[in-house]
Amino acid sequence: MNEISTPGLAETLRNAFDQGQYVENGRVIAERSLAEKLAVGRRALRKALDELESDGLIWRRQGQGTFVGTPPTPRLRRLEGLATKTSPYEIMEVRLEIEPSMARFAALRASQADIDAMRTMVENAAKAKNQAEYEKWDSAFHQKLAESVRNTLFLAVFEAVNAVRRDAAWSRMRESTHSDRLITSLSEQHRAIVDAIEMRDPNRAEEAMRAHLSQVERALNQN
Repeated sequence: MNEISTPGLAETLRNAFDQGQYVENGRVIAERSLAEKLAVGRRALRKALDELESDGLIWRRQGQGTFVGTPPTPRLRRLEGLATKTSPYEIMEVRLEIEPSMARFAALRASQADIDAMRTMVENAAKAKNQAEYEKWDSAFHQKLAESVRNTLFLAVFEAVNAVRRDAAWSRMRESTHSDRLITSLSEQHRAIVDAIEMRDPNRAEEAMRAHLSQVERALNQN
């Protein structure tokens, strides 16, 4: 077996998982197979996986295995039907409170792989050929940013808000406010957010996100 230190093995796994190696449909291959492929002992492998789990890069579920990313948010019954009881302005009020803070933390915690993924999503949104495609990549960008914060409670709150935004009626409302000109502007703001995160500038990231959401709010008010 190779004599690899826990930090060294953890870094090897981190890079491999970022590239999709040893992962099938989001789940890491069985420990025995992974140990054999890396030529390391099971004990050393578990220690390295423990380190990645503490960093929020993987999660485990007994009897099911090890998964890359953050654990799914538990389903909240009170979210059912919430879309009919709130308004776009309430949603924006909450987003303006939590997402600038998440952008601040992302500037401090996001990995380079997170940042690269966010940038790809931003560019895909900017090149979207229709509203549905833009919405898909815009949502993926904000989701990835939330995940990069590596705070389970922040992510749960974000996903609760997103669950309401995904309601069909809300989707139609967003579509009615988005024009090509607005999407171009929002895409530039997305780039500014990612730039600030990559520069590790939390204040700039926070302000860039606030400016972005403020324009989204103004667009809704003009509808």
